[in-house]
Amino acid sequence: MEKQQLETMLFIEKSYYSKISIKSHSKRCLIADCLHKLTDDEHISDDVFALAMYIFDRFMSKTSSIITNDRYYKLIALSCYNLAKKLRTNILINNENEQLSLIFSNENYNDEEIFDAEQTISNTLDWDLAYFVPHDYIQLLFKYFLPLENRTQLCLHVHILLSLAICELNTLTILPSLFACACIKAAIKGLSLKNIHQIDELILKIIHCNQIELSHTQYLIEQLFQSYLQNIKPSPRRRCLAPIDTSSQQCTKVK
Repeated sequence: MEKQQLETMLFIEKSYYSKISIKSHSKRCLIADCLHKLTDDEHISDDVFALAMYIFDRFMSKTSSIITNDRYYKLIALSCYNLAKKLRTNILINNENEQLSLIFSNENYNDEEIFDAEQTISNTLDWDLAYFVPHDYIQLLFKYFLPLENRTQLCLHVHILLSLAICELNTLTILPSLFACACIKAAIKGLSLKNIHQIDELILKIIHCNQIELSHTQYLIEQLFQSYLQNIKPSPRRRCLAPIDTSSQQCTKVK
């Protein structure tokens, strides 16, 4: 049953993706960061953020004119997020919607504008919005090649890598299954959990992907993660903590 489900997903996903180069909007990364923060603030699962960016990237690729109005551009992004949330959750009107409602209110978007934006997105994409994201593959793939005791730790790292990569990379250029596998490989390598070459063989057999594409995608994700780590500023020393003398010949002193 699970194997058949995976095969069906792999067959369907190929119809959404482009092998040609796609130029992302100059503010895509900023929009993605804002939507990911909104997902965290509303305590929504990461797959909603992923779907929001997949809807956003598809809409932007099909929009003939470049959107230069920042206010409308932000409305489109928020509407993609709202559509993704409607598709992936059972949330209607409750505390989880407070952050988004507050943003709509602060930006002075009225109900008609929000409705029109969601309808424009849906019509542009022929109402084909509920498609697969990398997160849909994770649990299915884990059952093929991971010991049970490693899943929780690895899953956390994979989700971090996925969120980081989706913020930076246009989702239309990488198949969700390939995205998921590359993040799993990068996490396994980073955590030194298993022989990476054994994982390669299993992935190539399971999702029938190209070895070069898999390695290239993994490389991109690892580079993004390294760049992210290098940009993290160290926390300043807390002045309230006095240095402690740990010398074995002296008693601990607080200066």
